[in-house]
Amino acid sequence: MDSSFAERLVAWQKKYGRNNLPWQKSHDPYVRWLAEIMLQQTQVKTVIPYFDRFIERFPTVQDLAEATEEEVMKLWAGLGYYSRARNLHKCAKEVQCRFNGSFPIELSDLESLPGIGVSTAAAIRSAATDEPCAILDGNVKRVLARHGMIGKGLTPRETENLLWADARSKTPLKEGRTYAQAVMDLGATVCTRTKPLCALCPVNQDCKAFQTDSQLEFPVKKVRAPVPEEILNLAVYTDGNEVYLLRKSERYWKGLWTLPQLRDEEAEQSEEVLPAIEHRLTHLLLRIYPVRLPIPAKIPAAWKAFTKEQIKTEALPTPIRKLLLEVL
Repeated sequence: MDSSFAERLVAWQKKYGRNNLPWQKSHDPYVRWLAEIMLQQTQVKTVIPYFDRFIERFPTVQDLAEATEEEVMKLWAGLGYYSRARNLHKCAKEVQCRFNGSFPIELSDLESLPGIGVSTAAAIRSAATDEPCAILDGNVKRVLARHGMIGKGLTPRETENLLWADARSKTPLKEGRTYAQAVMDLGATVCTRTKPLCALCPVNQDCKAFQTDSQLEFPVKKVRAPVPEEILNLAVYTDGNEVYLLRKSERYWKGLWTLPQLRDEEAEQSEEVLPAIEHRLTHLLLRIYPVRLPIPAKIPAAWKAFTKEQIKTEALPTPIRKLLLEVL
């Protein structure tokens, strides 16, 4: 175990780390789980208002389990990566059913739940119990990859295995909660993806990447395939006061209200072409071409009318909400 690394990080965290985040006020595993899921691939400043709204509406896992999926998606709308919200709801139901509504803290139990991987399970347990548990989220990977110059000439699997071994060797025997927060905070606020603030880093004296001025070479970037594109011709059926939406039942935006899709020939007969939108999902680039159309005489049963005020609060994808707030 690298006690020196851990000791320096813990001391740094107590003085300079983020110690007043809303979820840090509680050691309840439900609260810490909710925060961990929201923080996946999302910045803290973005998460805070969503977390506050969720805790206010769903103060316990039982409250979340008993909610409808539509209500969960409505509160999540705008946070992105919507499979997290569906897994969140599914996980709450499983906790209610399998653990009698008491959120578990054993690693094996946590890892068996939807949406909770090995690192997330460790982060939840460490936050709830103060037990030292090795974690390896994106921020931690960046810190360790740079500190040990891990990854060059290795396969992704070899890199992952070495990073896990390094994470375990550096995890201290005490103050697990503080250390876990420290190594995540270091990656989020100092050892950043671009323009790292190495002069402020408590472990820069033995950071191999810093010593060789190669910080931006780590973590080693994966060779990514070109992002596929999809064209969406969407219909804005509106009378100026209301617009008709339908609830998406598959693929991206599943469970959210969005605009009906048009065939190419229907789009060409549009009343008014609206500005095109480009929206990037994780593995897909959407090119959205909306057109304004009069409300048809026969409304499909699956469609629902929304006012501008409802669009502000209902579960809509961010680009669709933004478009409609400008149109209505």
